Amino acid sequence: MSAARRFGIALTLAAGLTAASGGVQAHPHVFVEVGFGLQFIDRALEAIDVTWRFDEFYSQAMLPDYMKKGEKQLSPQGVKGLYDDVFRFLADYRFFTDVSVDGVLMNPVKATGFMARVDRGALVFTFLVPLPKPMTAGTLDLIGFDPEYFIEYTLAGPPEIRGKPPRHTCKTRRFQRDTEITGPVGVAGLSCTIG
Repeated sequence: MSAARRFGIALTLAAGLTAASGGVQAHPHVFVEVGFGLQFIDRALEAIDVTWRFDEFYSQAMLPDYMKKGEKQLSPQGVKGLYDDVFRFLADYRFFTDVSVDGVLMNPVKATGFMARVDRGALVFTFLVPLPKPMTAGTLDLIGFDPEYFIEYTLAGPPEIRGKPPRHTCKTRRFQRDTEITGPVGVAGLSCTIG
């Protein structure tokens, strides 16, 4: 089995790991830096841009299966392969993206516009999460999170803003989340007040 296929299975099955697997699975094995962007249209928040930058180890394990020798960037076929083998299966796990509007967790999370690229040797995924309805006021919380803690997400920084937003503020906040194996953990995310 190829490294990419093993990785794809690891991502899609991360939510299925059990405590019976013991200490080997009790800590993260994949590290992802997550960035968020806010897309405003007509002064209403319509969608969230999400960027995942994978750690060096997993990037090196994945890329050879999706890039030909000598290529410096993913081809359209390589991007399609990553979508087919990995990304499309993550819908059952809300794409490991917690989006809460006024304290209500979006479920399901839909993702569109998947793209993958190589940036300074790192594999990067980008996708768009449309909100169920445009948001002109309220609180928005954004977290990258895997409840099995197989993948650890760290926050890249403040959100990028696109369009013409209404008055808003975003700050980094520590959220408490329960993992199914290691118990509660603190997770850095964004909390934004719109309007």
